[in-house]
Amino acid sequence: MKLATTTGDFTSFQRRLDTYSGVGESLVLLKECGFKYIDLNFCGTTDKDGPIATDGWREWAMDLKKTAERLGLVFVQAHSTDAVAEKGEKRDLLTEYIRREIEVCHILGIPGIVVHGLFIKDSSRDDFIKLNVEFYSDLLETARKFDVCIYTENTCKKNCPCYYIFDAGDFHLLDAALGKPDHFGMCLDVGHAYIEGVDIYDMIQELGDRLLAVHIHDNIGADYHMQPFSGKLNFDAVVKGLVDAKFKGYFTLEALSIPTPASLLGRRKLEKNGIVYNKLNDLPMEFKLRSERLMHDIAVYMLKAYDCYEE
Repeated sequence: MKLATTTGDFTSFQRRLDTYSGVGESLVLLKECGFKYIDLNFCGTTDKDGPIATDGWREWAMDLKKTAERLGLVFVQAHSTDAVAEKGEKRDLLTEYIRREIEVCHILGIPGIVVHGLFIKDSSRDDFIKLNVEFYSDLLETARKFDVCIYTENTCKKNCPCYYIFDAGDFHLLDAALGKPDHFGMCLDVGHAYIEGVDIYDMIQELGDRLLAVHIHDNIGADYHMQPFSGKLNFDAVVKGLVDAKFKGYFTLEALSIPTPASLLGRRKLEKNGIVYNKLNDLPMEFKLRSERLMHDIAVYMLKAYDCYEE
């Protein structure tokens, strides 16, 4: 397996520190930390004046492609922004943004994009299936046009009790309702599976060849997307499971290497006698880079331990 990570490793970090200057700079930093294969996270690109929300989105994609080629990086996966369940102007706009992101994947040669399903609070499983058959069927027209796969993703009841993809059986129900289409498959988020309490090894086997992507991170029962070996997840179950299932995708990290910005976790400032002490609320980029390099090396070690690492 080849190791990949998300541009969100740095775009989310910089955005939290108000130092964000675009995906291109994140590519430079990922290259510096040893990564070659890249998961493009579209989070933030649909904000006001973001590249996907402007008329120059195709030009932005071409510039990104040139930057990656110059750095010797390869885009292999993507993660879309989210749509909303309620029909109307907002859903139409956000769905159009996802269509643009699918086309960007085509421009960059990305084979597949994770698109979260839609859900409505307090709805039933049948409601969820019906809603997402409609949603994904619509997007699959664009996916086929640009030869880009859509990967749905599992979650856990603790995160989202009405998003009914908690295990392999749930995915197969949705997949069957869609007619097991081409250009559609599953992204297994191992951290979400851990929180849900499913057997990750068995889930990988049960997904079979419909498992097309993974999100790798650790946790201690809360969805903080911690770097591997900072939580409780059994990674033998993950890597051995992928090897036994003959998984053909990328071993894609979706983990927050430390330090984590204060605004993400809600870390409070110290205030005494009207004076704010804030020297240690956030750490500089230098420490983030060291941690990111370590996360890269740990992931390489994980794959080499099972003789499945590919350059």
